[in-house]
Amino acid sequence: MLDDPKTFDAQLKNRSVLVYEPHRDDEDSSSGHRLRTSSGITATVIGQGDPVVAVLEKSKDNVFQRRVTMGRTTNNDIVLDDASVSRFHGWLQQDDGSGKWTLTDAGSKNGTWVQGSKLNAKKPVILENAARVRVGNLELTYYSAAGFRAVIAKRANGSP
Repeated sequence: MLDDPKTFDAQLKNRSVLVYEPHRDDEDSSSGHRLRTSSGITATVIGQGDPVVAVLEKSKDNVFQRRVTMGRTTNNDIVLDDASVSRFHGWLQQDDGSGKWTLTDAGSKNGTWVQGSKLNAKKPVILENAARVRVGNLELTYYSAAGFRAVIAKRANGSP
């Protein structure tokens, strides 16, 4: 699948992803980590210790039609299981014109950062490929479908 970018992108349906990879000081970084994936069938839980890939897509039961919500409670599309994350922390939304994804902080207590800059509440910020995102104390990375394919291909070839 990695040899054919079109097939890989079709599998992702050109959707972007958020990746959580916990810091593992006790493991050899060259050993690599398997990334667990989850879709909107059940809420993606991030913060439990294992690497997680969350495809940015709506779950059927979420009331916000165009927004991919994230927060600590299970009624969010992406569940961030950490006490530093608000129950409804923020949302991601794809811009109809450009197709780019934006991230908006919902007025959370502990804040949201993109590339080290704190977001203002309810002011969307465009996400670029490989952007470092911090939600409360959780560190995530945003990837476009093509950017994620490149990361996976590098890891398959033994590069970090």
